[in-house]
Amino acid sequence: MTDSSTLAGTADEAATTGIVLFTGPSLRPEDLTALSALAATAGRELRLEAPVRRHDLLDLAESAPHHHIVMLDGEFGQRLSVSITEVRAVLAAGQSLAGASSMGALRAVECRTLGMTGSGWVFEQYLSGAIESDGDVALLYDPQDYLPVTVPLVNVRWLLAEKQRQGLLTADVGATALRTAHAVHFRDRRPSLLLRQWRRELPTAAVEVLEPELAPERRDSWDRKRLDGIEAVRSALGLDT
Repeated sequence: MTDSSTLAGTADEAATTGIVLFTGPSLRPEDLTALSALAATAGRELRLEAPVRRHDLLDLAESAPHHHIVMLDGEFGQRLSVSITEVRAVLAAGQSLAGASSMGALRAVECRTLGMTGSGWVFEQYLSGAIESDGDVALLYDPQDYLPVTVPLVNVRWLLAEKQRQGLLTADVGATALRTAHAVHFRDRRPSLLLRQWRRELPTAAVEVLEPELAPERRDSWDRKRLDGIEAVRSALGLDT
């Protein structure tokens, strides 16, 4: 279930400075390596856990009650997803809990009045009501290494908003590109299929703007879930984002 690493600090330090990170497809292996190095330099313990599931928070509250929990990724589905009731119980017990990026952002919005904190662009979009569907953060990923296979709609929203802000896409073209992406099920929204659909629906000039961003070496740079996740962990470590 878990892949844990203790990176710094004595037992006494870990009791007060430990951070538990529930992550998966939001962060890459190299991101975790870099964040682990930052934690070690800061004299903090960073414990890595797989995407959060039902009862994981309760189990953690018993085994590591003084750690600060950062929730990014989690399993979806009624039987597997972490519940609001569980979050409420953990917060009531005095556990520190923050969320961003994916499931963490969703629960942070839902549980903010209970004491859970949230951060990042994805969190703000759900908080404001600009995004309402949980499906916007859903994606298909490799269960072995958590690498994303499909593109979540929330990342598409961010990319299109940035291109419009830069004056490279009009609002009308951006809206068409978003509708086209939304029409593709999250399990099918591979970069190649997304590009094929955009070529059918968008002007050539717009495709020329968007196509380079779908290249493997470019996708991480506009992966908003990834960027929010990195910022959330850096914030938990007390570092400028």
